[in-house]
Amino acid sequence: MRYSALYKTNFGLLFLILFTGLNDYCMAKSGFKATEYIVRKINIEGNESFSKRKLKRQLNLKEKRLTRKSSTFTRRLLELDRILLETIYVKNGYLNCTVRDSFKVNKGAEVDLFYYITEGRQFYLKDITVSGQEFLSEERILHLLEHKISKPYNPILIGNGIKKIIVEYANKGKPLAIVYDSLDVNEGIHLFIKIRENPTMRIGDVKIVNNNFVKEKLIRREIAIKPGDLYSQEKVELSKKHIFETGLFSSVNIRLVDIDTLNSKLSLLVDVRELNMRYLGFDFGFGQDRGISSGSEPYTSIEIEGEWLHRNIFKRGSRLSTKLSNSLNLTNIFTRPKTLAEIVCVEPWLWGFRSSTSFRLFMDNQVLSEQEITRYGGDVALIYQPDKRFYLRTGLEIKGIRFQVEQDTIDARDRERAITFNLRRDHRDNFLYPTKGTVFTLTGKVVPKILRATQYYYKFETSFSQYINLFGSLVFAYRGKLGLMDTFYGDETPDYEKFYLGGGTSMRAWKDMKFHPSSGGDFKFLTNAEIRFPLFWILGGEIFIDGGSLVFGNKIRWDAGMGLTITTPLGPIRVDYAEMLNPKVGEDNLWQIQFSIPYAF
Repeated sequence: MRYSALYKTNFGLLFLILFTGLNDYCMAKSGFKATEYIVRKINIEGNESFSKRKLKRQLNLKEKRLTRKSSTFTRRLLELDRILLETIYVKNGYLNCTVRDSFKVNKGAEVDLFYYITEGRQFYLKDITVSGQEFLSEERILHLLEHKISKPYNPILIGNGIKKIIVEYANKGKPLAIVYDSLDVNEGIHLFIKIRENPTMRIGDVKIVNNNFVKEKLIRREIAIKPGDLYSQEKVELSKKHIFETGLFSSVNIRLVDIDTLNSKLSLLVDVRELNMRYLGFDFGFGQDRGISSGSEPYTSIEIEGEWLHRNIFKRGSRLSTKLSNSLNLTNIFTRPKTLAEIVCVEPWLWGFRSSTSFRLFMDNQVLSEQEITRYGGDVALIYQPDKRFYLRTGLEIKGIRFQVEQDTIDARDRERAITFNLRRDHRDNFLYPTKGTVFTLTGKVVPKILRATQYYYKFETSFSQYINLFGSLVFAYRGKLGLMDTFYGDETPDYEKFYLGGGTSMRAWKDMKFHPSSGGDFKFLTNAEIRFPLFWILGGEIFIDGGSLVFGNKIRWDAGMGLTITTPLGPIRVDYAEMLNPKVGEDNLWQIQFSIPYAF
């Protein structure tokens, strides 16, 4: 996983940076400096149905507090908050509510804000009358509206419900359906929903425009709806998604044309905007990498990468890329950087199915302490990824391995042919700052004798993480991880595949890969639990406990600690302090300070 900033040759951007810098320099020389006004106090008057505290929590502008920096005042944010207050009341049935705003500038560039609320009468929904529907039942329409009778009337909820009704018709072949709504206000709100369904439409033709380099058949195979099919808005949106995921286009738009209501037919116009088919880029930033052993936990690294990419090789929609990268372990910056070179070709379709096939040639070299490993070879893999939350990869890997424990001494020179798989199901609400959801992963490798390698073993690792929003911005997160490897014929498992613990993403009271036994193990158990909370501005904190073992049946070792986080667009930057809870006799270095990006899990 990489968190980085992409730098490309862009003379327009370079000119903008130079111009901005020159402008700032001239303003500094002239002595001009714009005054920054900050909010001191927010005053709300006229509220009876909602407390001032509840309303203030919803606002963009915030008052000055001891543990919170005051918001910078702008007229735009003042107007947005006024509209926000009105929306809160309207959603709760106060249809005639009005909010006026004003502000007062004090000494020291501080501003007091004033909101004057006239709530008005609260309206309740008394009944709903539906007419004109034949294709959908009244029960289905009321279900899509989601508004309950005798509850405060919420026009925003009704508006969203009407959109759902229109989409429901469009998914069943009626994209021209129209839904009208009207109100009769008496003792309560009487809502009238009138529907004009219009004809059921079928697809007459699918036209593609603005494709200059990509063949039309490569686009058509991504379209989920064909001529003669019943119109479906859901399939149209899926088609847009599939076309965009080819990586060949910067934008995709599908619209209705040639609407013929007499013959109940319409055509689709697919309008695409192509990307440059060739790309040369440079990538620099923070990332996560693994140690000498593939069974070690990730560590934070600084990465630099160059890539050449052709998005449409042989005009088949296949991608061909060559990469050369170096990464440096931040916890051991005096070692030689890890080097990786690879050539990758990705074919998006296989035997008429939308399943990516990847072909890769690679070579990587890494040095850590007295150990050095070089891997080289190739692999072929089938990748199924229907969306960003599900990923499945199965493959065959053929590689040579040169493993050196001490300088001038080669410990292993192996030939490996392995069957691999990788499954990931991610249902977090946010990939960088999760507050709820789960993540499940399962990885495995089998090196059977039938493939005629020099080592025969199997290896599996699975993990499960959950994130629970306790209240406010307080989040409880926990993870469990289990790994197992063994040989088929009673030999020793290869050292470069063993499991390791220690470092900023596993057992934080130990250095990277230094958890006992430091030579690694054929078994891994790891559990982590932590509470994450904001402090002020972009700073946050965490309290955590870690437990783990590398020997089956051994006593679990524990550590605990606390950390400071800095919120950035690349993810949280962490500085953690951890201390062993059950140290062994004679064990030194009972605590560690770890620097990592992003969260431990």
